[in-house]
Amino acid sequence: MGRPKEEHYWNQVTKEADGTWKCNRCGRQFSGGASRIKAHVDRIPGKGISACSASPHDNHPQPQETANPMEGAAEHEDHEMVDAFPGGLMQHPVNVNTEHINYLPGGSAAVVESNNVGFVSDEIKKLLELLHDLSLEENDIKGELEWLKSQGKQSKTQVDDWLNELQQLRNKVGASHNLIQPLILQMSELKKEKPVVLSNEFVGEDFEENVKKMWELVGDEKALMIGIHGMGGVGKTCLATHIETQIIRKGTFNHVIWVTVSRDYTISKLQEDIAEAIGVKLGGNERRRAAHLSSALSEKGKWVLILDDVWKFIDLEKVGIPRCRINGSKLIITTRLEHVLRQMDCPTRNVIAMRPLSQSAALELFLARLVEDHKTPATFPPNILEIAGNIAWECDGLPLAISVMARTMKGVDSIHQWRHALNKLEKGEMGGEMEEEVFQVLKLSYDNLRHKSMQYSFLHCALYSDCGNYDKIIMNLVDSGTINGRRSLEEIFDEGGTILDELEDHSLFSHVSNMQNSVRNMACHILKESQRLIVRCGKELTGIPHLQEWTADLELVSLDENEIKEIPAGVSPKCPMLSTLILSNNYISSIPECFFTHMKSLAILDLSKNRSLTSLPDSLSDLTCLVSLLLDECYALAKVPPLGRLQKLSRLVISGTQVEIVLGLEMLTNLRWLDLSFNDKLRLESGRVLRGLTNLQYLNLFKAALLNVEIEDVQGLTTLEYFVVGFDDCKSYNNFVTGICNTGSVPNSYLLYLASIEDNYDISESYDDIGPSGDHQRIVRLLDCKESPHLLPNDLTNLNIDNNGRWESLCDALSNNAPSSLKDIEIGTCTQMKSVLCSFGNCSFCSNLNNLQSLELHGLDSLTVICKEDVAITDTTTQPVKPNAVFSQLRHLEIWNCDGIETLVTAGLLPQLQNLQTLIVNSCESLREIFAAGSSGADSGDAASTVITLPNLTSLELYVLPMLETVCKGIIISESLPKLEIKGCPKLESRSPFQVSSS
Repeated sequence: MGRPKEEHYWNQVTKEADGTWKCNRCGRQFSGGASRIKAHVDRIPGKGISACSASPHDNHPQPQETANPMEGAAEHEDHEMVDAFPGGLMQHPVNVNTEHINYLPGGSAAVVESNNVGFVSDEIKKLLELLHDLSLEENDIKGELEWLKSQGKQSKTQVDDWLNELQQLRNKVGASHNLIQPLILQMSELKKEKPVVLSNEFVGEDFEENVKKMWELVGDEKALMIGIHGMGGVGKTCLATHIETQIIRKGTFNHVIWVTVSRDYTISKLQEDIAEAIGVKLGGNERRRAAHLSSALSEKGKWVLILDDVWKFIDLEKVGIPRCRINGSKLIITTRLEHVLRQMDCPTRNVIAMRPLSQSAALELFLARLVEDHKTPATFPPNILEIAGNIAWECDGLPLAISVMARTMKGVDSIHQWRHALNKLEKGEMGGEMEEEVFQVLKLSYDNLRHKSMQYSFLHCALYSDCGNYDKIIMNLVDSGTINGRRSLEEIFDEGGTILDELEDHSLFSHVSNMQNSVRNMACHILKESQRLIVRCGKELTGIPHLQEWTADLELVSLDENEIKEIPAGVSPKCPMLSTLILSNNYISSIPECFFTHMKSLAILDLSKNRSLTSLPDSLSDLTCLVSLLLDECYALAKVPPLGRLQKLSRLVISGTQVEIVLGLEMLTNLRWLDLSFNDKLRLESGRVLRGLTNLQYLNLFKAALLNVEIEDVQGLTTLEYFVVGFDDCKSYNNFVTGICNTGSVPNSYLLYLASIEDNYDISESYDDIGPSGDHQRIVRLLDCKESPHLLPNDLTNLNIDNNGRWESLCDALSNNAPSSLKDIEIGTCTQMKSVLCSFGNCSFCSNLNNLQSLELHGLDSLTVICKEDVAITDTTTQPVKPNAVFSQLRHLEIWNCDGIETLVTAGLLPQLQNLQTLIVNSCESLREIFAAGSSGADSGDAASTVITLPNLTSLELYVLPMLETVCKGIIISESLPKLEIKGCPKLESRSPFQVSSS
């Protein structure tokens, strides 16, 4: 670094160990050359460096954290301040003695006499601090703007907006004493909203937020490793390049090292690339090279190493990249594979996940790349602009695809070429530059999938727009033969979940959004290499493709999520090899009788979510190769042709329809998956239809007509793993529990509910809790039951009671012993329930209830105590707790809208809650106390000195409790202070009862 010619400037700074300069007067550190030192000392604006805040005559450094130049006014006879004028911070000292700041009508901060020697208004001090900080930010922004201008680039308009707003706030300073507090708030917000200075080539709020987060991480001394993750072409390298350029420009690090790693990297090659970048030569074996490289990096001071395009775990120690924090050095990794960052121990908080652009940002980028120097988007004809918008939409937010398409169409004025380009995109056809630059980039992720099954699964996922329903996607993979379906559901869903997680990890799939268009096009391109297909998902088609496209060698057609309303009468495609036909998520109202006539090889037919479809043609009965028929959410469907000839059918979904009868169902003996849920009009002949389907693994009769399945219907279904069924009378329910659930032939997961038809809407919550994926949830839900007692299955895990206006406690209505497997009880809207349990384990129901982990109580208007016999217990701390006490394993307790209870956890209950972790209480109008420190008649002094222990409590949430006075009158000892969230508790004492255990 060059030494300033004038010795005066050299004497104002000290060189630090990391190569930066430290101002001898204000104590601030910065990097750069002689011009930056001079700009700092002489307070020259617009040089991209903050001005020195100390007096030119004072060579003593001031603490950096003291941003206010008035700090310590009472301690010095002479000191200085920064004078605030509407035009900016005045860059000269003002001597102040026993005075404070006042504001004159002219807007300046003036110095006037004060009777309070050395007193400075806190508000004025704060305002001056904010003005000072904002001026420093302004200088930084102007420096970056000058740099952009020198590069021939323009900034985004929001930067000018921010600078203008700052000037407007400056102009208000001094207008009135009443404006000080509002100005402080406005300036604080403006400081938080400081924009990132980006050229207008960067679009989208997400990119700006990612840049902000990158700078936060770069400036965080604790963040050694930073990860940038996202699909190919999404802009990871672009973000890293921008940060690299800015780090170099600002000079905040001694060295910035960029190495592109790629898929075929080796440790020795990576070592050589890094060594070459920092100018050292390596020799010897791998270990010696690593030691030499590590030493060389350590000697380079503060560095940033960017490893771009990483595809697998890198052993940093073997390479020679130091893991310890050396001078705040950083390692930045860009990768498509999220698991690589996990394996390299990059903290989740340090990972920036990049997503495709929004539609508006995509169009903005497309037009920015499209226009030539002499043009603006407004100069394009409206018809071309409309097509340009559609092309940007087809690129689906992928910056790489948008940029390539914009470059391809630059200078093209012919409407024919524009329409042709859009037509090819809509059909998923890749050619020319799109194939070379987009397809090949995306295909690398596909090629990196470890197994063929992963690749086949990805290709099949491309046939559907919606990727959010994991269960359906996994079963689609079973239908296609990608996953072996002749195993248990648990094995199937374990493999399927693993495959989908791997695809998501490779940025090829997302369970929260539709598959990216370019990724789907890439998948279709690969599929076309081995079979003939038509895939047009989400293209807003209003009709099926022209008959000429339905060729004799066609094998696969997916028209999912379009706007197809009808299939013209008489249309009968001659496609003898067609095996998969997906017409789901459309508006088809009818299908011609002849449509399926020449599709004899059809194995998968998905007509789900055609909500206007009223009937199916009889020709469907002749599709004897069908293995999967999906008719989910066809709300108007009233007629299904006889299915008895479809002997190969292994998956049948007729759900959410108006169908009353399914002829031939009993003949489908190869069925493994049968879903007849949400069919209010469906009638199954008891004892005949189901009993022959002995290969069933999945049977869903949720909200089907409640005609009470009999024991003989399911007695022979020994392979059943998932079962949902309802009953409308207590006798049928109890018979089923006795004959099926308690005989050892019960499925792994089931939901049994007892409810009248009008109560059906209340069952959905339990239905959502259960799935076929191997969680082994066994749920009973009892609604407004007119009879009792009710039996419970021996292996029950979840018990839900709802809308019961008769029961006063569980024990009264559930006379048998509670199953020891019961872990979760939820009770809601039981208006007469005064206590949940009768005692602490003395009755037949409570005696075996010793594994309860969660208890949720909602809308119990009459509830006064959780356990009825608890009110007689007076000793708060010495009650012996049995190892198998009712609440000894309770971890979660939640209570809402129970307005009769005054003390939640009473004295007798408290000793049992040693495993309680979370407690949530909301909207209980009479509640005064959460934890009782003594009996109801105990002396208040004794209660205050009582010590109780809740060692595992980690979270306490209290909401809208108008009468709550105390959490606990005594002291609560826990292993760590619980997280507290308290809102709407106006009478709650401010004292916290919690103390951390010293053991």
